[in-house]
Amino acid sequence: MRTEYTALIRTFNSETLLKETLESLRSQTHPPKSYVFVDSGSTDGTRNMLPEGGYFHAYRGDSFNYSEAINQGLDFVAEDHVLIISSHTTLANPLALDYASRLLEQSEDCAAAYFDNGPLAELGEELITKRNFNGFNGLCNTCALIKMEWLAKRTFRRELFAAEDQEWAAWLLRDKGKATLRVLGAGMSNTRNPYMLGYVGKKYINEQVAVAYFVERRLLSPWHVARVLSRAVNPLRSRSGAERLTSLRLAASLVTCWFRKPDGASRYFR
Repeated sequence: MRTEYTALIRTFNSETLLKETLESLRSQTHPPKSYVFVDSGSTDGTRNMLPEGGYFHAYRGDSFNYSEAINQGLDFVAEDHVLIISSHTTLANPLALDYASRLLEQSEDCAAAYFDNGPLAELGEELITKRNFNGFNGLCNTCALIKMEWLAKRTFRRELFAAEDQEWAAWLLRDKGKATLRVLGAGMSNTRNPYMLGYVGKKYINEQVAVAYFVERRLLSPWHVARVLSRAVNPLRSRSGAERLTSLRLAASLVTCWFRKPDGASRYFR
């Protein structure tokens, strides 16, 4: 028998896309035992979509923060594993979560398994340790199955306005000597929440800056900043004017980190 898990979903006016996410989870051969919604002020029918027996938690706080939202939801998880999944994410392979659960059960050193956004294919996995961790491949809270025993030791840092998953993975891999698994072939897809349209560039910049400052300080080096800047000034390295502008803004944000700690917002759509 597989280890039971709770699906923890952050929601905000997610009614349309959430339906597909829930159907995807119900289609798994190893579906969630329970559900927790952490909602940050939905005004549509999101709450009515909570499966029977699930828990709806209204986010507490003056300003939204992804780390804090997850941490608040963890208080209502009773199972040994938790699946952190975005409200606009689906898994095409119905065996995906059974496969990930088996991997975690078979290894004490593996604390989490997350799903790659590659195409549907034969399931496989890649072991991530401190040796091959690059700051971006340690974990992905878009869809990640995590052992609660490790989240009980350390939750996600609230000061992280983005990339809270990578910072937590850095602690797990480098400080604790554990590992994570990237599951391939699950057919994970991610449909952008319409409330985030127009904020993709800002989200990308925040994630890059958070990783550079909190996880991989080498990304703050003048050499790396120059590389980013070259994408802004060299049209051959960027496909559009919007990409060049994003690169320019990213370079400026990285330089700002030389002088002060970055302070960003987790919420891009409100």
